[in-house]
Amino acid sequence: MRQMGAQRRPRRNFGAHAPASAVHRRGRDCRIVALSVAAMLLCALSTAAFATDLLYILQSPSFGGNNPAAFQSAQFEKSLRDQRAASAAAAAKVTAAPDPNQQFANAIISQLNSLVARDVALRISNSKDGDAGTIQSGNVSVTYVNSDGQLNIVINTPGGSTTLALPTGD
Repeated sequence: MRQMGAQRRPRRNFGAHAPASAVHRRGRDCRIVALSVAAMLLCALSTAAFATDLLYILQSPSFGGNNPAAFQSAQFEKSLRDQRAASAAAAAKVTAAPDPNQQFANAIISQLNSLVARDVALRISNSKDGDAGTIQSGNVSVTYVNSDGQLNIVINTPGGSTTLALPTGD
């Protein structure tokens, strides 16, 4: 019990019953710590973005790179182009100055080939139903069969084969 005239001792209450000023002080301290941590993170992250330079080393020999495989490939392609250009220039020199006698011979051969081709074409086109035959000239053969109102022609050359089917109207 209490005696008269004795003063009361203040109780210290830690926890939920703390004075309002202590709660206020703790909340302010937590906010200051959180803001300080956020500011340090922001500074740390923002300086990393500006700390390095971008560096790109060219590897293509077209742009001055030093990749040996690509450089050797480019050299090989260039030498191949140069060889082809040289052979084309040599072929152009050979055909550039034809002999007039050779030109005359070529013209006669061309005309004779045209006449022979015309005669062969007329023989095939004037064939009657049931006619068939083969015409051979060097590596070229022309085979024709005229039957049932259709003229079938097969031309075989070293480069391939061509087949024609034409109605005869008979």
